[in-house]
Amino acid sequence: MLEQQQKYTFVRSMSSLSKREKWILLVPVSLLLPVFIWAGYWEWFQPADWKKILESGKVWQKTLPMIVPLGLFVIVQGGIQWVHRSSKLVIDDTGVFLEWPSYSVFAKWKFLQKRLAWADVKSARYVLSYRGVVLFSTTNSILWTIRLKDWKLSSVEPSQYAIKPAEIDLLGVFRELDIFEDASKDPGQFDLMKHPVTRSILLGICALLVYCFFDSIMQQEGWAFFNIDYLLPHVIFAALATIVLAWAASAANKRLPPPKGITAFLVVLASFSFLVTSYVAGIRINQFAGGPLISAEYHRDDRCENLIPVEKSLPVVEYTHKTKDYWCSREVDEFQTVKVRKGLFGHYQFDLSEQTQAIRDYKKNPTATNVPPASSKSH
Repeated sequence: MLEQQQKYTFVRSMSSLSKREKWILLVPVSLLLPVFIWAGYWEWFQPADWKKILESGKVWQKTLPMIVPLGLFVIVQGGIQWVHRSSKLVIDDTGVFLEWPSYSVFAKWKFLQKRLAWADVKSARYVLSYRGVVLFSTTNSILWTIRLKDWKLSSVEPSQYAIKPAEIDLLGVFRELDIFEDASKDPGQFDLMKHPVTRSILLGICALLVYCFFDSIMQQEGWAFFNIDYLLPHVIFAALATIVLAWAASAANKRLPPPKGITAFLVVLASFSFLVTSYVAGIRINQFAGGPLISAEYHRDDRCENLIPVEKSLPVVEYTHKTKDYWCSREVDEFQTVKVRKGLFGHYQFDLSEQTQAIRDYKKNPTATNVPPASSKSH
């Protein structure tokens, strides 16, 4: 333990984002990249399309779900940095304390201040992958995770004769206290596949993605629309599944829990897997629980941009500029046979495999005259 009256004071270091935080910031951005690639392939970046979207007034409805999570992360991260900018971490022979100077407005907020006496420390671990020290208290079940990168030495009392403050880091002080468990003195990288909680989440995510990949290849039907009404049931399912997973992960393995940051990242990753799985599996569920697959008559509109149903209760088939040449080669009054199924919650889905094949044949040989009537929809 520290010598009597030995006191180390560390101040907040406005360091760059940790690897974990960079990953959290990168996830929503990386998820948008395939969307832009897909949109570029289908020529969504045509000026006429952007004008149509802006004039419809639904641009915020389409972009807010992508912008809000990223904006909230930036605001929360900036808020945490701002709140802690004047905080101090004090380590002496009695314990470790997180406090604010008396002139700070946050000094009056007692819930922000943390105090843990050495006598109340149940155990301590050093997590190399997080570069942080995790303290377990005997008085409550709350963990205190201190990231080494966040703190730099400010002063030592009394000053140590031949040791420069720059040569003393936070980990060195904790090592001097000799509070680490024997298994943690020579820490290794945290292995996601060795811990039962993280291993189960990873294997579950892989299983869901494998199912989505193969089922989406075998499926011939697809949702009629890609809008908030059709996405809402899948968003609700993914949110509920994420809450259950977060509860199960926090309740499992109390004796040696994985780092909270890693668990939180995996839970967020799993939530996107739940959303994709629900979207793909919903088509299969509709095939069994929904109505029959019927053949309905459609005809193209004057602008070669939609297929209009003869029966007004059926949904319109939308398609992109990739198929406009084909539809303009068909007569306006020429009927197209489209397979439609009405599923749960009144959501429709199409089987456009025949139409898609006809469009491909037309693109290979636009001058052919024996191309069968077809319709197209992008998914």
